[in-house]
Amino acid sequence: MSFEYNRNQQDDNYSSTVTLLAGGANTASFDLEQVTGGDIEKVVFELAGPALLDAQLTTGKIVTYALQDSADGSSWAAVDPAISTTQTGTGAGAVAKTVRFRLPANTRRYVRIAQTATATPGTLTAAMVAKLLF
Repeated sequence: MSFEYNRNQQDDNYSSTVTLLAGGANTASFDLEQVTGGDIEKVVFELAGPALLDAQLTTGKIVTYALQDSADGSSWAAVDPAISTTQTGTGAGAVAKTVRFRLPANTRRYVRIAQTATATPGTLTAAMVAKLLF
C-alpha cells in the first residue's frame, strides 16, 4: 500500500502518547465516527515505537504492538486481518521503529494500539506514540 497519496495531516484529537509497561499498555481509543468500513480508505495509522536501551529491553525480550478495534469502545479484539509489529532486544536494546498502515475495510468504530512485552516488570520507561493521519 502506498501512502504518497495521503496528505498525512495530523489532528491532536487523534494522537496518543503512552508509556510502555512490562505488563502491557493501551493507547487512547480513536473514534472513527462510523459503524464499520465506510470512508476509511484514506486514513493511515502511524505507530512510533521508541528506541530502548538494553537495560529496558534485554536480549531476546520482545515488545509487541497490535491494532485492536471495538464496536462500543469497551470490548476490544484484534482486527482481522491482524496488524501488528514488534521490537526485539538485541543486547544493545532495540532501535526506534515507526510503521504506517491502512485500516482494513471491516474495521469497527473505535481503534487503539495494545502493547504487550516479555520484559521484567518496571524495566520499560519509554513511550509509544500512535496517531491517525488524514
